[in-house]
Amino acid sequence: MRSFFSSKYLLLIVTFCLSASFVSAQSSDPAIATLLQVEGTVEAVTAKSPKGRSGSNGMLLFAGDKISTSGKSKATIEYRDGSRVRLFQNSEIVLNLSEEQSTSKRTFKFQLSLNNGSMRGRFLKGLQRTKIRTPTALIGIKGTSVRITESKNKATVSLTEGQVEVSNLSSKTLLNPGQWLPEIRRTDDLTKKVASLPNILHLKTAEYQLDFRDGNAKQLKFSVQLQHSISSKSVERSGLVVFESDYYSIRLPKRFLLDKKGFARVMVGIDPPRVSDAGFKGLITIRAFMDQEGFDDVAEGSLVLKIVNSGKKRTLLLDAEEGVIEKKD
Repeated sequence: MRSFFSSKYLLLIVTFCLSASFVSAQSSDPAIATLLQVEGTVEAVTAKSPKGRSGSNGMLLFAGDKISTSGKSKATIEYRDGSRVRLFQNSEIVLNLSEEQSTSKRTFKFQLSLNNGSMRGRFLKGLQRTKIRTPTALIGIKGTSVRITESKNKATVSLTEGQVEVSNLSSKTLLNPGQWLPEIRRTDDLTKKVASLPNILHLKTAEYQLDFRDGNAKQLKFSVQLQHSISSKSVERSGLVVFESDYYSIRLPKRFLLDKKGFARVMVGIDPPRVSDAGFKGLITIRAFMDQEGFDDVAEGSLVLKIVNSGKKRTLLLDAEEGVIEKKD
């Protein structure tokens, strides 16, 4: 009898130690992304919460985590390199893998599974290699702005920037900026399905060159119009729009709504560049994308602003013997 209890006790100890080691190893793995811009009901199924828990802003995400949104919900997943995935309503995504590569520059390898629903991805060029799998297709991404929808055994892939390779059970093809694959099936010949994106978000402002020599911030009025990509005719269609920019001293509007005619006006505030920023090239890119499902047929809009007279000031001194002397402030 003593031997029986001793063996049972020993077995419990070994089982507990193995479980503790597994949990410890799992918890020591680094987070691969962060959950941001959570709206509505978002659920996260993780190793620590296999039955699911409410997703919240700032929540750390790990390899294997599954994020799902309800009918009136959205969320953003931001990776360590700054790449972002915007998950729209009624969608489910699994973060299969994120590995930092052994290269001269800090690069990453991402793998995702979009099981159902819609997403928009903004992946940084030259910093990552990404593969997104859906039940219908496999999408290989090279630094790009891409939208993907998976619904009822059909996938739609649309591209604004960069390049993607899309493959299914029978074929594969490349998408270039301004192209899409609408509602493809697993056995479709993808080469025959490639088409031009029919619509685009058009951005316009009165000033494209900014002079900050007075040291004051600028306020620019932007017009945003949903247009047919070839004829430039207005497309009467309402929807939510988000602005984004990589410039560090910019005040973008919060998400806004196009009216029934597909039009909106918004204000953008831009501060002078930092004097100490030697790497800034004087160009500011502003992008706009539709922030909801059902807009895979719309290419993202963008424009570039140029900062002029941003070099160091020069003072010319007159010397009787040496002539003109240039002095940099």
